[in-house]
Amino acid sequence: MAHVVLVLCAAARALAFAWFCSACVTTGSPSSRGAAPDLSVEGRALEVHVLGDGPRTLLVIAGIHGTEPAGGPLVRRLEREVRGAPERLRGVKLVLVPELNPDGLAAGTRTNARGVDLNRNWPARNFTSTERHGGDPLTEPETRFLANLLELHRPVLVLSFHQPLACVDYDGPAEQIAERVARACNLPVKKLGARPGSLGAYVGEDLGVPILTLELPANAQRSSEEELWRRYGALLWQALDEAFALDPRTDLVVLQQDHL
Repeated sequence: MAHVVLVLCAAARALAFAWFCSACVTTGSPSSRGAAPDLSVEGRALEVHVLGDGPRTLLVIAGIHGTEPAGGPLVRRLEREVRGAPERLRGVKLVLVPELNPDGLAAGTRTNARGVDLNRNWPARNFTSTERHGGDPLTEPETRFLANLLELHRPVLVLSFHQPLACVDYDGPAEQIAERVARACNLPVKKLGARPGSLGAYVGEDLGVPILTLELPANAQRSSEEELWRRYGALLWQALDEAFALDPRTDLVVLQQDHL
């Protein structure tokens, strides 16, 4: 009898793993698994990794500024950790963007290849029209790519990695979430204020979705991936728990008609 139980348990684990793998998508296009990849200004593929299919989505973004590269290794490590322990998702769909600005990361510039700050190119109420902000919102392929992800997956919580201010900033209804996430990584909470046309201003203040800006220290990219994970991995597990506790956002309308 014990042998039969062990065999059944092994079979159940195998089925669960097969289900999880079938719910994992790695693609360069927000829309579908077989679609052509979305590309940056210079033609680099824009990556997104989708794990699980729960009703609540956690969106994690890194590399929006090319001079702030430390978040990318953390996002990639989170993907590997979750693939190795899919039960940690607990009904949360995880959407990962490890490098939103691959051209800027390759060139070592804050902006994308057209000189536009991707964190000032959002259709927020406080958008200001300057050349560095793109002139109009969502003019850049990288911001349109991320906007489509927001529309498709309708996250209940967004995390965006930046440098170099060494704190947890937040926009929208996220103060208590920020405090709990900050305790998990020993970074202070600082309300820096939503910058004109920023992702935080649009997602947090305008759409009302909790968004955390995770400001890593200036020299964080000098640390190995293992050291980064040791210091900051706990905040990502905490974020998964926070997403699980939030209600799904089926009512969220990200892109108004004049921004399509």
